[in-house]
Amino acid sequence: MAKHQDTTDQANGRDGNLFGSLLLFVLLLFFAGVVLNERGEGETAVAVANTPTNESNALNTVAPTPTIADTTTPTATATASPTPTPTQTPTVTPTYTPSHTPNPAWTATATATTPPLPTPQAGIGSTITVTVPILMYHYISVPPEDADIYRTDLSVTPKNFRTQMQYLADNGHTPIDFYMLSRAITNHEPLPPKPVILTFDDGYLDNYENAYPILQQFGFVGTFFIPTEFIDSNRAGYMTWPMIEEMAASGHRFEPHSRTHPDLRARDDDYLIWEILGPQETLAYHIGYTPRYFSYPAGRYDDNVLSMMQRLDFWGAVTTFSGDELSYANRFTWPRLRVRNNTPLPEFVDLVNGTWE
Repeated sequence: MAKHQDTTDQANGRDGNLFGSLLLFVLLLFFAGVVLNERGEGETAVAVANTPTNESNALNTVAPTPTIADTTTPTATATASPTPTPTQTPTVTPTYTPSHTPNPAWTATATATTPPLPTPQAGIGSTITVTVPILMYHYISVPPEDADIYRTDLSVTPKNFRTQMQYLADNGHTPIDFYMLSRAITNHEPLPPKPVILTFDDGYLDNYENAYPILQQFGFVGTFFIPTEFIDSNRAGYMTWPMIEEMAASGHRFEPHSRTHPDLRARDDDYLIWEILGPQETLAYHIGYTPRYFSYPAGRYDDNVLSMMQRLDFWGAVTTFSGDELSYANRFTWPRLRVRNNTPLPEFVDLVNGTWE
């Protein structure tokens, strides 16, 4: 019985050991399965992550964009084609080269409008008298062989004219214009030393060809009185508008000498306006400012002409009477001193120094 019991106990012991081993084995299998399962999922996830999608495949299979060479079409650059040389057209060119700078005391500044004549200062402008010789020239040329006595008398040769200008330059005389004269009379503005006014009547061609270059060489201003119809009609022997414009741009003054150079006496107002205002406006168009002074044709005028000067707001006018005393009161009858063909230098010296008889 005891032996049987031992045998039974031994059998039970073996069974228990077997069951424990089996349980341990099952547990091992379970844990091994768990571990293997986690490893499989991880590898699957990695595989999925590393497997390209259709989108990534499409991006990866796009052919690389080639680098485009700079094929920008360059901006067309104009290539100058040979320009045919035009037929040479002769151009009239002055026969001199100005070498002197115009005197700053008289250099003109063209303005669209000219201010009114300054009002005389109380008790000064209305009574002051200045002594300024106004020299009167016409032709600056050698008179032709068949010239009559009038043409000859009105002609000063270029040689004599140059000698006269040389005397002015060497002896401190200063040519001025009428605008400076008016300001001296009305406002008592100072004049330069030994002032003199150089006037040229009628607008002859030799004024441009001979007088102009000499004036330029000395830096002198001239005042030229122009009958505008002679210029408009291109009358032979007279200046042209381009010549006048050139001279005006150089500082010379141009004032009206009527339209057609008639006798202005005993004329009605309409006629006087046509002969006085008309050329003033014509000159203003060409020189860029309104000219304010007048020279009576042949020195002839009457009371109606003098009245018209004032009504048209002229600042002064010159005659052919001899004298050199100028004032506001006689501004429409200022006298001049004629320089003739046979005026010798000593007589010229007397004229500009106020010692003439």
